[in-house]
Amino acid sequence: MKNKLCVLALTTVSIGFAQVNFTNPDEASVVSFQTKEIDISSMKTEGSPYFQEKFKRGTVYMDGQKKIIGNLRYNAFNSEIELQRGDSEYTAILKRNNISVKIADETYELIPYHDDIYGNLRTGYFVAMNQGKVSLLHKPEKKLRRGRTAATNYDRTVPPRYIDVSSYYIRKGDEPATKIYLRKKYFYEILGKEKIQDYVKKNNLRLNNVEDVITLLNHYNQNMVSK
Repeated sequence: MKNKLCVLALTTVSIGFAQVNFTNPDEASVVSFQTKEIDISSMKTEGSPYFQEKFKRGTVYMDGQKKIIGNLRYNAFNSEIELQRGDSEYTAILKRNNISVKIADETYELIPYHDDIYGNLRTGYFVAMNQGKVSLLHKPEKKLRRGRTAATNYDRTVPPRYIDVSSYYIRKGDEPATKIYLRKKYFYEILGKEKIQDYVKKNNLRLNNVEDVITLLNHYNQNMVSK
């Protein structure tokens, strides 16, 4: 597995690796054999690669069956789910389509999607916001914005900074997900304006609001998905 903690040669990170001692046979099928240090305080960047830095209790599933219950967190920069090992180390959950992870009340699944820049087919972690034939997916993601070194005494050095670039996608059945902006016209294009316009108006739905989008999709799945 590639170690992605050192990025763009902008940061200096001291990372210790060790082999995992699998006391639970199930773990060998879902986690990496390497561990890394939890403490990344030496990274001279602003922000964090995590939305939630603290590990939370969660469950790792393989083919729908529980494999591991432990302390987990999602690395939104590396697109990895990390499993805590003791007080100072963690290991990464393997990226396989039959492995899903629930952390607190969010379930992370690997889902195919079309890259919105080049249209290439990729696979990434998503959190489904609703259930049904047509689903809204949240793709939690962070990127590292390049820093800048002061060229003169009048300039100031700007350190690299993690920024939130999370987005939403729509998925129909088992098709690859497609990026969508939370605006009315996009839902009209995808779902059919003639099918949903009256419902949107009658219920005063604001489709830039996630909860209203979920309300619309639940209605669509229950009443119109086969029509």
